[in-house]
Amino acid sequence: MPGSVVRIRVRGIYATALTKFVLDAGFQVVQPSRVIADRFSLPQLPLPADVTIKNSDNDPSELLIVGYEWAVDKVLEKLRELLPYSFYWRSSLPLHATVKARVKGLIDGVCIAEVAGIDAELIIDREHCESGKNVVASVVRPGVKPGERPRLALGARVLGDYAILMESERPRVTVSEHIRNPEKRAELIALASPYTEQGLSVHWRSSSQHADPQVLEQHLRELRERLLEVREAAEKGEPGVYSVGEAVVLIRLSSVDKLMLDKIRDAVVPTISLHHSVKSTAPSFSTVVDYAEKLKARSVDSNLLSETLLEMLGEKLASSRTVKLVHVKPDGSIIELGRGEVRNVYMERNRLIIVIERRVRNRGVYDGLGVEKEPGDRIVSEIDTGSWIIKHTYYSRDGTVKGIYININTPPEVSEDAIVYLDLEVDVVKKPGEKPRIIDEEDLQRALEAGIITDRLYEKALEEAKKALGG
Repeated sequence: MPGSVVRIRVRGIYATALTKFVLDAGFQVVQPSRVIADRFSLPQLPLPADVTIKNSDNDPSELLIVGYEWAVDKVLEKLRELLPYSFYWRSSLPLHATVKARVKGLIDGVCIAEVAGIDAELIIDREHCESGKNVVASVVRPGVKPGERPRLALGARVLGDYAILMESERPRVTVSEHIRNPEKRAELIALASPYTEQGLSVHWRSSSQHADPQVLEQHLRELRERLLEVREAAEKGEPGVYSVGEAVVLIRLSSVDKLMLDKIRDAVVPTISLHHSVKSTAPSFSTVVDYAEKLKARSVDSNLLSETLLEMLGEKLASSRTVKLVHVKPDGSIIELGRGEVRNVYMERNRLIIVIERRVRNRGVYDGLGVEKEPGDRIVSEIDTGSWIIKHTYYSRDGTVKGIYININTPPEVSEDAIVYLDLEVDVVKKPGEKPRIIDEEDLQRALEAGIITDRLYEKALEEAKKALGG
C-alpha cells in the first residue's frame, strides 16, 4: 500500500545489477531466485510483490516493469536517476483497472471507446458498438508505447496481491504459468470454483503459490466485496477509472546505461564491461563473456578482456561483409536504414570504429538535406562505439560531396550483423556552401515533454548537436 516499503521481484539477465539497485534504494526484494538469494545472502521471502522488474521477452534490451502504480512511481523515480540515457514508455491506462468508457463508434472496423481522454479498443460485437453509450469495462491490454491503443473488455474486475477477480460471460479459473506444481494448481482451482457459479472468473497470480489456503479464501471474499463496490460506483459515476490497476513500463536501455549496470553488477560478482550489451544484443557471444569473467576472477586485467571482446565483435562484423544500421526512435518504432558494405573495422582508444558504404539505387530526395538522390550515389557512414554521433557523407557518382548528415544518438552497440542505437531526433546537416544547422529540435522537445527521455538525455543530445555544429 502507498507509504509502505516497496516489495520488488527481480528476474532476467539484469537481475544481479537490479537487485543491488533495489537494495541500495531501500526497497525490499521478495521471491528471489536461488542464485540471487545466494549472491546477496537474502532470505526467501514468499511475500507478494508490488512490482516486478525483468527484461522483456520481446526485446532483451528492454526492461519491463509491472506493478501497482504507487509502487512503480517510486521505482521509476530512482531508475530515471540511475539510468538517465534510456527511453521510458508508460501505459496510458492501468492494466486490470475497471473503467467507465464512452463509446465513440466504429473506426476502421474497430469499436473505439474513450476513457479519460484516451481512445481504446473495445471488444464488443459490432452491432452493439453504439456511439454515445457508456459501458463498464476493464483494461485487458495497456497502451505502452506511443500510438499503442489500450484494449477494453466488458465487465468490471479487481486486482489483488494473489488473484484477479472479474465479471465474465464464460466464467473460469486460470492459474499463472509460473505455478507448475500440479497439487497446488488443483488446490487453487478448487478454492476459486465456487465463484464461477456466480458468473465470475478468477485468475491466480504467481504469488498465490506461497500463500496458505485460508489466506487465499479470505482474499477472494475481499475481492468479491470490492468488485461489487466498484461495479456500483462505475454504474452511477461519470466515465473514468474506478479501480486500482497496474502500471506497465518499458525502458529501452542505451549502451551507456548498460555500462552502468555492468559496474553495479561488478560490485557483486566479477563483471566485464559490455556484459549486459552482449547478453542482450549479441547472445552468441555470451559464453565468451562468461569465460572472460572467469578470467577476471583470476585477476586477469578487466580492461584487456573488454577490449578483446570488442575486437572479436568487430571481427565478426567484418566477416559479415554487410551490416545494417538499426535505430530505435523515441516513439518506439525501429527503423533499419538498410544494409551497407563494411569497408573498414578497427580499434582506436578502446573503441570500435566501423566504416560502411551504401549504394543508392533509386531517385528521390535525402531527408533533412533536401538534396536530390540519384542512382549511383554513395553514402559513407562512420560509426564510433564511443561516440554520440554517426556521420553520414553523401557522394555523387563522380565523388562530389552532396552533403553531410550527422545523426545524434546514444553510443552504438554492435551485434553479430547490426549496429544499434537510440536515435535522439535532433540532427545536424551540412551542405556545401551553406552554414551547418541543427534540425528537428522540436521532436526532441516533444519526447522530453512526454516523459520518454530524461532532462539529462535532452541536455546531452543538444550538447552533442551543438558540438557537431561547430565540428
